[in-house]
Amino acid sequence: MSALFAQLVGVLIIAAAMLAGGSLLLFVNVPSILIVLGGTLAATLIRFRPADFLNAIAMSWRAIFPPKEISDLPGLIDLTEELLRVTRRQGLLAAENVEIGNRFYQESVQMLVDGYPEEAMKKFLEEERHLFREKAETAAGVFRAMGDVAPAFGMIGTLVGLVQMLANLSDPSSIGPAMAVALLTTLYGALLANLFALPVADRIETWAEDEAVRMALIADAVMFIIHGEHPTRARQLLSVYLHGKQKAVPEQEAAE
Repeated sequence: MSALFAQLVGVLIIAAAMLAGGSLLLFVNVPSILIVLGGTLAATLIRFRPADFLNAIAMSWRAIFPPKEISDLPGLIDLTEELLRVTRRQGLLAAENVEIGNRFYQESVQMLVDGYPEEAMKKFLEEERHLFREKAETAAGVFRAMGDVAPAFGMIGTLVGLVQMLANLSDPSSIGPAMAVALLTTLYGALLANLFALPVADRIETWAEDEAVRMALIADAVMFIIHGEHPTRARQLLSVYLHGKQKAVPEQEAAE
């Protein structure tokens, strides 16, 4: 929400500056919008597959509006301690009675309950994290590509407007619209890149880094559950994540 709020504030500040000099309608030009948006989307879809583009839109939504689930590290550690206390007393099947408010954690625990062996769990957890990192990197790349090409298409629109203006110097009525295209496309390209595409790319990268830490913590927690680790010791070992470290707990420690 903070990212969306910051973008809205930026838009409002720019809109207020435009209003100070006249009407907002002065800054609305359909040909300029078509050149910048159409060109940016076309160039992006040439560089990336449609599936990558759609995934980038979905991931940007998750980064700006995170799902309502347990995502804070202390909450995940508390949940791990609760799961360990329950499963050590009543067995793995009792984990189904614990409310797990995190999708990735829920899927992992459900696999344990279904009887997946340890090696299969390790492979699943590793592949999930690897796939997530790849998707996040591609999603950020999509928006960064949009940020790269939007100003370029702004300049292309400027050249189009200048050509139209120079080709019709004998007609004074055409000079104004052509000049509007020339100037507004540059404005639209700069706004699209610096107020939307590049900030969203950075937001996805930041969110993905945090999510990767959460997934690493959950992966270690699942190994603790498999080996029946003592809840207090598990809390101590997982507390390393609270200090911003992504170092995984050594397997030999988890198995003790």
